[in-house]
Amino acid sequence: MGILTDFVIADRSEAKRVCDSDCPSKDFAGLDAKGIDHVKLGTLHAILAGVEFDPSFGSRMLCSRRADGPWVFEVPPDMVQRLAALTEPQLVSAGQKWAHTEEFSVEYDHWSVGAVQQVLRALAGLCKQACNEGRSVLMWMCL
Repeated sequence: MGILTDFVIADRSEAKRVCDSDCPSKDFAGLDAKGIDHVKLGTLHAILAGVEFDPSFGSRMLCSRRADGPWVFEVPPDMVQRLAALTEPQLVSAGQKWAHTEEFSVEYDHWSVGAVQQVLRALAGLCKQACNEGRSVLMWMCL
């Protein structure tokens, strides 16, 4: 069983609506990113910011329904801005680095470099749209 994850453009005040949705990426502007969790997102943040991984990254929960989810978190605004600003060469470089982390390895959750690049490209596009609209990016997760 994997973790279900959607990233959506929404205001923090809409967190409960996002949490109550069975498919937020269809109910809001968003993307299905099954398998992306806090650790993977935090690893990407560390790559983009050039810092060490912080285990408490992205732990600001806005809403939850049950113990097994769904949960809604706000993607930190600085990460949204970093993703929105990535150029094509930076996307390629960050995607390769991210794909070669332990979190995407064969032992844990094998993803191809192409699959990681695809999710990163879609997430960067969503972040760019959110920045243009002056809105947040929320991460909906459920077991």
